[in-house]
Amino acid sequence: MIFIILMGFFFSGCEKEKYLVVYTSVDEVYSSKIFKEFEKETGIKIKPVYDVESAKAVGLEKRLLLEKNHPQADIFWNSEPLRTARLAKQEIFQSYLEFNVSLYRNSNYYDKNKKWFALGERYRVIIINKNKIKKIPKKFKEIWNYKKIAISNPFMGTTATHFAALYHKLGEKGFIELLKKIKNSKVVILAGNSVVKDMVAKGKYVVGIVDTDDANVALKHKLPIKIIYYNQTNNGVFGIFSTISIIKNAPHPDLAKKFMKFVLNRKTEKFLIDEGLFKSSVFKNGYRYNIKSWTLNPNIYINDLNKSTGLLRKFL
Repeated sequence: MIFIILMGFFFSGCEKEKYLVVYTSVDEVYSSKIFKEFEKETGIKIKPVYDVESAKAVGLEKRLLLEKNHPQADIFWNSEPLRTARLAKQEIFQSYLEFNVSLYRNSNYYDKNKKWFALGERYRVIIINKNKIKKIPKKFKEIWNYKKIAISNPFMGTTATHFAALYHKLGEKGFIELLKKIKNSKVVILAGNSVVKDMVAKGKYVVGIVDTDDANVALKHKLPIKIIYYNQTNNGVFGIFSTISIIKNAPHPDLAKKFMKFVLNRKTEKFLIDEGLFKSSVFKNGYRYNIKSWTLNPNIYINDLNKSTGLLRKFL
């Protein structure tokens, strides 16, 4: 009888210890709010592991590859899609067959094998210090005529993805021409998009390229920043979306599916749009910010990352 009671306490304790490990490069100020809501609704605790700003997604990509045969996490929520697509090709994720991909606006936003799914779209924008610049650049190629330009590390995060997409769009010749302009402008490379935003706001640099969530933070704090939704390759601004995947052989696969169901919907996405993380919805009938934009399914330009990175190292 005592044995049965003790076993009851044991399993009761185990039940209380239900948790989910999420690797994420999404800024903690936003993702933590989703984690708290999920815990509140389901009683399942989230143990998040964040990537640092200077290594956005790259550190977690390496970690997931090292842990491939003994995964320690259940979910990978990435701030950009390209490294997620690379990991999917290396069999890091399992398919989440339960999700109805017809809810998406188009096929750019999901993997055909259902190994990753988009949530929310941001844009790569120009920011200027409006106290320092009077003439507003309207095209991507115009910004390299200015002095004191800052960009985030082009080998990490959304900046690396942006350059890979540009390589795909412009071709090698056009991409090299762009890099020559950037080099001639004596652009300064900083640790992350948030650092670029801060330095442009302070006037140390007058022009920068960041994601809309970083620019929104500047506006929220009434910093002297103006956002320019420039025209790039005649298609508008580049859209970049976050991705969510279940890790193959995850320790808690059933809990991971509950998290996917909780997150992958217009309600959660709209919350993050209202919070300032995203600018537009990836779902049909979801909110879209009224600007001209373009994006790509990462599987289309997955092989361009190494090519663009090699040229970036050569020219910058």
